[in-house]
Amino acid sequence: MIGKTLCSLCLCLFLFACGGDSSNSGATTATTSTQVPEYPPIPVEKLEYLFDNATYMDATFYQVPISINQNTLDQIRSSLVLVGAEAPKINPACKPIGHLWYQVNGVNVEEADIYLGDQCTYYVWYENGQPAYANGLTAEGLEFYYNIMRSVQEQAGGGGQ
Repeated sequence: MIGKTLCSLCLCLFLFACGGDSSNSGATTATTSTQVPEYPPIPVEKLEYLFDNATYMDATFYQVPISINQNTLDQIRSSLVLVGAEAPKINPACKPIGHLWYQVNGVNVEEADIYLGDQCTYYVWYENGQPAYANGLTAEGLEFYYNIMRSVQEQAGGGGQ
């Protein structure tokens, strides 16, 4: 009788141990972590605040030797027109081409990565150092950033002649 009970207990422990295999839960975690992130658009109130109060905008680009600095409200407002209203579909294969910051009286209040490329035309906005929102680029935004990249390529190509 004790032998049967001990055998049953061992079988239950074996089945329980197999069900709690940590490598299986790791595979589940890996699958979920490779899912495409989805972010809502940045709240309109945040953009309205920038539109009314921003005193400086700075954008740096990673692969080209340029940056954009704007320090008048009209210039800053023209850069906010580049932000689309809709949340884009995020392409995890895309890499940001640059980063921008909006300031109010010397304090960073909003920042975003800039994505530009095939199926990658959007901003990913940060909150507390983490991606939180995403907005597509408007048609003006696409034209603006493509013109910058085209101009840099022309200058680089023209300098070597």
